[in-house]
Parts: sequence; structure tokens; C-alpha cells
Amino acid sequence: MMEKTEKIAILEKLVSIDTTDQAEGVIADYLADLFAQHGIHTEKVASKPGHENLVAYLGEATDKVLGVTGHMDVVSIGDRSKWTSDPFTLTARDGKLFGRGATDMKSGLAALVIAMIELHDEHVPLNGQIKLPANRR
Repeated sequence: MMEKTEKIAILEKLVSIDTTDQAEGVIADYLADLFAQHGIHTEKVASKPGHENLVAYLGEATDKVLGVTGHMDVVSIGDRSKWTSDPFTLTARDGKLFGRGATDMKSGLAALVIAMIELHDEHVPLNGQIKLPANRR
């Protein structure tokens, strides 16, 4: 099992990348490297120039596939002066984590990535394959 600090570090990295209609390729590269460190196969797919999606595969390809998905981009931060902390820095306050995408969808994407890594690293037997496409909304 991953340590809590490792899990938070994944979310922290995802939040730190400004993907307001841009830079999904940076997150795709980061996640591809992270998955590779754990021996999980990935594939990058360009949806259009400058916008890459990532698909991660866990388990053997069969006719049984569990698809889980998360998106890498975020909507605009709006008026930056209304933020009480840097929107692209994960900030803990009052027992909560704040940052652009911390609740939608970078935290969900981090949870899916962490779950796949833990399933792989714990050698949990799968009766099929899990596919995670990380993409644009």
C-alpha cells in the first residue's frame, strides 16, 4: 500500500499543473511516468494537437473490461483575487485540501491512479482488465 504522503504528493502534482484548457500532455506524461514506475502499461492518444489523452491498462485483455475515467483539465480559476491561496498549490486548511481541481476532477483522477497502482503492487488477481482513460472533458 502506498503511504499517505505518496498519495497526497500525486494530488499535489496534479493540482500544480495548470490545465485550464491546456497542458493535458504534461499530466499525461507525469501519469505515464508514474505508472511506468509500477510496471503498468499506458498509451498516449492525441485528441488534437497539444491535447493528449492517456490510457492505462491493468490486467490481461479479455472480454471483461472495467472502464474508469477521469479528466485532466480544469475550468478557469476566475478572479484570482478571490482565492485565499494559490489555486495551483495544494493547500491544507481546516482539515481540507484546496487547489484548482482538488474536488473536480484531479482528486478523483488521483484516486483512480492510486487504486490501479495499489491493485498492481499488491498483486490483486483480476478477472479481466481495468482501463483508465484520462482525458479532456
